[in-house]
Amino acid sequence: MKIFGITAFAALGLVVATSGQTQESGEVVVALGVSSFGGNLEAGYNLADNIRLRGALMGGLSYSETENINGDTTYDIDGQLGGVATLVDYYPTDSGWRVSGGLFFSNTSFDGFTEATAGDPIVIDGVTYGDGSLTTDARFNNEIAPMLTTGYDLRFGDGWAVNTEVGAVFVDGVDLNVTAGGDIPQSEVDEDADYQNLREDAADLALYPYLGLSVSFSF
Repeated sequence: MKIFGITAFAALGLVVATSGQTQESGEVVVALGVSSFGGNLEAGYNLADNIRLRGALMGGLSYSETENINGDTTYDIDGQLGGVATLVDYYPTDSGWRVSGGLFFSNTSFDGFTEATAGDPIVIDGVTYGDGSLTTDARFNNEIAPMLTTGYDLRFGDGWAVNTEVGAVFVDGVDLNVTAGGDIPQSEVDEDADYQNLREDAADLALYPYLGLSVSFSF
């Protein structure tokens, strides 16, 4: 909540700032690129010479794999990264350098599933289950998360620029849940030390790093 307040205050400060002459007010900017969430499609509007409102649609980076957990249980894991960002860009100098703040609306998720069979049982805390299943669900705690970045627009040609960006999305940890089914008691999962450690590690992920590279055109 404190980070959210700081971000909102910073964004308000960006809106009323007046320095810098790196762009023309009224310009519309569109960009296409890649980021740590996958592909990026962006659009922006210059409110002033040093203030831009920007929206970004991110996604397409997915993960599908079969993994062995603790040498005992095999999971089919499917994940996707993506979301929508709304940002205010502030150019504090007469250059392409900018600082940005806003919100990230996440649709990032990781889901896992495993089902016990006679040939591939599930082992929890030394107990073997020949029947039952485990379903894993993981989401950012802040599905609407503050986002802070800095970057540089290297202009070339008539209206073109190469844009770089680095920063973080303050996700406040990952909410990891494992649900038992069939013959496996939920209490066995909840009390298992390995799963407790996994939940604690996921909860400690305070931020997700953001990296972006795009080409934009202003008109």
